[in-house]
Amino acid sequence: MSKAAASNITYLGQLGLTRSPFPPTPDAEGYFHTPALERELAEAAHCLLARKGFVLMTGEVGMGKSTFLRRLLDAVEREGAIASVVFNTFLQGPELLAAILRDFGIEAGADAAGNISRLNSFLVRRWQDDTTCVVVIDDAQNLSLESLELLRLLSSLESGQEKLLQIVLAGQPELDEQLGRHEIRQLTSRIVKHIRMQPLDAGESERYVEFRLAVAGASGRIRLTPAAHATLYRRSQGNPRRIHLIMDRCLYGIVARGTAQVDAGLVRVAAAEAGFLPPRKPRPRWQWAAAALLVTTGLATAAGMALRNDAGTPPVLTTHISNATLASATPDDAGWSACLARLTPPASQSGRTLQIAPVPERHIAALESRTDTCLTHSGQHWLAAWQPPLQADELQPGQRSDSVRALQTALLAHDSASGTTSTNHSTDGLLVDGMFGSRTRLALSRFQHRHGLTVTGRPDPLTLLLVDTVSPTPAATPTPSPERQHGNG
Repeated sequence: MSKAAASNITYLGQLGLTRSPFPPTPDAEGYFHTPALERELAEAAHCLLARKGFVLMTGEVGMGKSTFLRRLLDAVEREGAIASVVFNTFLQGPELLAAILRDFGIEAGADAAGNISRLNSFLVRRWQDDTTCVVVIDDAQNLSLESLELLRLLSSLESGQEKLLQIVLAGQPELDEQLGRHEIRQLTSRIVKHIRMQPLDAGESERYVEFRLAVAGASGRIRLTPAAHATLYRRSQGNPRRIHLIMDRCLYGIVARGTAQVDAGLVRVAAAEAGFLPPRKPRPRWQWAAAALLVTTGLATAAGMALRNDAGTPPVLTTHISNATLASATPDDAGWSACLARLTPPASQSGRTLQIAPVPERHIAALESRTDTCLTHSGQHWLAAWQPPLQADELQPGQRSDSVRALQTALLAHDSASGTTSTNHSTDGLLVDGMFGSRTRLALSRFQHRHGLTVTGRPDPLTLLLVDTVSPTPAATPTPSPERQHGNG
């Protein structure tokens, strides 16, 4: 027995636990059920047993994909299905095909065409026995285009009435980008179910920890304070693997302290040891300089500094501006100064921000119609100041909100007017579902390309202002779209 294993047994015994509540590897026996996961599991199992085609599952590292796959396999195997599971996706092309055959118990030859024929004969026999055959590919983001095309070919094997092989692809979010490639759109069109593994929310995180402790025999004997739960959620961001890494260290900590209570301080120490420090958003150096200029030389000078940044779209200056600062400023444009004073948030609304950025001249006419935007001509550039119609921090990837839905509605109108709305809605069309995903990023990229902004696919304040301002009008010439991506939102 290794020293690590012996140490683990010792601490479990000291805490009176029958098993490790927070193991480092997937643990299907202690699976935490949520209504959303149970619905996804039932739908995925139905798609496979009804022989409908591909099932796709994506999620960040540590979100529980492998555990979900084990439960999915258990569910379909209880109904008589048989599965070939491939975890080593560094096997590509013919080697991947051979691995699939071997896991089905089929002897693989050296010839790929011969192996496909052997697999087809096997699948036909299983279909005649009314046995569903499933191939599961984990870490599928590592698959090459050649391997993905092979899987598409295998999914084409059919009896004339039904698909002979059902395929589950599971991987990290990069898999979405792989499946968005134009070359494999035929495969993408066959995906009938997409499961997105989401982080736990605060309430689920608390219930998850209590559930894991109860399963290990510690129900009511090891307790986390409310502040400890809140700190754990902030540091783990609802990621189950992070919760395990932090809580395992916390259990060692309470053994050392001789207590049965986990407090917020212990969680912070454990999270730091696991490498999960509180998120920080360092301010770029130009913003620090701009803030200093606001105090010393006035608002117009500070905004002018942003004009001298020539790397792509000029940065947006986001700052809290007091009336005292405005009063001491000496801008060249009196109308600009008066307009800024009108837009400046009062002290009671310190959470609001005024944003300043250079804007392309082509959009000045549209911006002049807004009553909540200030404009001035500075040197060779136009400068705008405004209160944002949508806050960029409310529009983050993976987030679902009414703000995302409002953005999607506006982007869909722009896409429709410009003639870039896809005819294949299931593959790359923008869905107004309130979820900020790869399709929303793609639509933002298209908008930025059409309107002379740096194409990032991110909802920066200037892009949001123009989305809210520029009228959707037909494009004079077709606009090339950035590379398509698969996924909702």
